[in-house]
Amino acid sequence: MDPSVRWLWDACDVVGTFALYRLAISPAMKWGAYALGSGRFPATGSNGLYPDAAVPGRGAVHTALVFLPLTAIALVLGRTPDAPASWVSTAALAAVLWKCLTFDYDVSRGLSWQRVDRLVIAATGGAALVWPQCGMLALILLCGRLGAWTHHSKAAIRILKMTFAWSVTAGVHEHLAPRSAPETDSVLLVLVVAVFLSHYVVACVSKLRLGPRPWDWVTKNRTDHLVASAYSWGWARFLTERQVRRILRPLATVAVWMNAGTIVAEGLGFTAFLSRGLTVAAISIAVVFSLVVFITSGIFFWENIAVGIALIMALSAAPAPVFGVESWLITMAVLLAVLSGLAWRPSKLGWWDTPFVARVYWTGRTSTGEVFRIHNGFMSPFDREFSRMRGYALTDEEFVTFPLGGVEDAHVRDRLNALRLEGEDLAEIKREYGRVYRDDEDRALHVSYLRELFARLNEGVPKSPLPRSLRWLKAPGGHLYYWGDLPAYRLDRGPLEAVQIRYQEVYYQSGRQTWVRLRDELILDVPV
Repeated sequence: MDPSVRWLWDACDVVGTFALYRLAISPAMKWGAYALGSGRFPATGSNGLYPDAAVPGRGAVHTALVFLPLTAIALVLGRTPDAPASWVSTAALAAVLWKCLTFDYDVSRGLSWQRVDRLVIAATGGAALVWPQCGMLALILLCGRLGAWTHHSKAAIRILKMTFAWSVTAGVHEHLAPRSAPETDSVLLVLVVAVFLSHYVVACVSKLRLGPRPWDWVTKNRTDHLVASAYSWGWARFLTERQVRRILRPLATVAVWMNAGTIVAEGLGFTAFLSRGLTVAAISIAVVFSLVVFITSGIFFWENIAVGIALIMALSAAPAPVFGVESWLITMAVLLAVLSGLAWRPSKLGWWDTPFVARVYWTGRTSTGEVFRIHNGFMSPFDREFSRMRGYALTDEEFVTFPLGGVEDAHVRDRLNALRLEGEDLAEIKREYGRVYRDDEDRALHVSYLRELFARLNEGVPKSPLPRSLRWLKAPGGHLYYWGDLPAYRLDRGPLEAVQIRYQEVYYQSGRQTWVRLRDELILDVPV
């Protein structure tokens, strides 16, 4: 095919795919998920996006009237991605299916409809793995009935949405003007790489914009404070404080270099497709960066890692013409659209790390008087919410940081870094910058949820959809704050007679390398 004709054809594919994604698929996905009963937490939904009840009849009918015809059109007209581009969407869908299908049940609600949901989604997801044109139907069920639309899965889900949009666009183009050349699959590969890397590029730019000068985050952020805060939350607490000090001491001395490496790792997306080597390097370093984030903070973007590995394999097998200025221009156009707010909106992930952590956590007391820590992993399918801000609405406390001690205001950063533990420094910071999330209605609903959940667990209602011998197959969580001062609660510890909700403040004194527990107070004691 003549290069100028190929460029025009590829441009039509890109514009059509992007328009279909932005103007039709994304709005339809959002509407359909809510119609199927997905929670709008914290406005609705007891704890998160996972639904509270069986699918509403009207919502099911309305969603079927939209997505079944859309799937039929895609099956008739849509183009099936060829290898190696197809490897990426397959990995993305497999990751989301594994995660959601192995979630624990919400035992506070009926199990029959939850089992039906998972059987239907397993069947639909299996069909989508074989016929990618069924991908939208699988996605709407995953998001509407299993709460899949969460931060850690968004890159994978956006790749699946982009693949579906490309399939329909490319299929329609080929029906209108058939061609024998297979370059259209290279457009899909470029687009899914751009989707993946946009999540890192946005994070890079947000860090560059934090301070008055682009290099301020690199030179001033104390990344070692993030590690200390994650330890306070419960990550890697199987290590002693002395062992963690040995890690933090060298980290503090190389924080600037770690920050610079972060900017490079997240910003390499701007070089994608200039050459095969640069593109594979950008994806590979993003994967390694996600592993470093996991090791240092317990935040596990394993879905991104899985999709990144599939991308590396696909890019390594892609034909040479995929790489070059044309593909780079397409990537840059997508990244600029994302950065300008014209496309999807990845989380910015830009903040200043501080040594102060305020959190709400849960413990349980058995009939024998033993007290156990109820970690966020036990609270699946709401493990993400219970590892972050789920308890903020239960207390009158003023919060000045994000869950792991991050802030966006450099003045708050400086005051927390220089905090004097004696006196009124912290109280003054709270009065000036604090925010109260107290919500009495949410508090009452949460107490009811805890009572119902643990009463049913005490009765022996099964929590996991997997048989005991296969529970090792459950997908990893995204926030592994599973350790602490108290032993973790498991069902074999015996029935709980009460659940305690507690508020804790911890300050890491980096000079002395010690964690100072400023407060640890009971908010509520909920009898089961």
